[in-house]
Amino acid sequence: IFFMPSNKNIEQLEELKGIFENSDYLVSTQYKDISANDMVMLRKSLNSAGAKYRIVKNNIAHLAADSANLPDLKGIISGTCAIMITNGDPAQSSKSLFKSIKDQGLEINVMGAILNGDVLTSESVKELSKLPSKDELIAKVVGQIGSPITGFVFSLSSQLSSLVSVLNNIAESKK
Repeated sequence: IFFMPSNKNIEQLEELKGIFENSDYLVSTQYKDISANDMVMLRKSLNSAGAKYRIVKNNIAHLAADSANLPDLKGIISGTCAIMITNGDPAQSSKSLFKSIKDQGLEINVMGAILNGDVLTSESVKELSKLPSKDELIAKVVGQIGSPITGFVFSLSSQLSSLVSVLNNIAESKK
């Protein structure tokens, strides 16, 4: 018996293929017993970090992974699966995912990820979540660049202040 795929499944396949092709960071998760309210809260948290969280059908996700030339993605899609998707900061998105899992007490296991075409283990995703965000790193670099300049300016101003003090003392003694 031959079954024709439904239009809905074909649309989902094409949509997932596009998402897989155009996303920098995909995290595969297995979830269990998550209420609709908890799922809404999780999605809101991830949205604020620039990520989406989408439940996928495994067979459609496997076909989409093949179509998007990401065969390694199939190895981390199994069970009741949902995928976190972002083109934003991977560290920030991962941090938000793990924080939500902990804060909400969710039964979600990270299976692995694809970052710019490279496969990451679940442990690597966890380590990535511990890194500072891109904005934090930029702020540190700018601070470090500005630090010597600030020291130089402070040093000059104290030298000028000393010079003015000496000149004042000379002027006072001449009176």
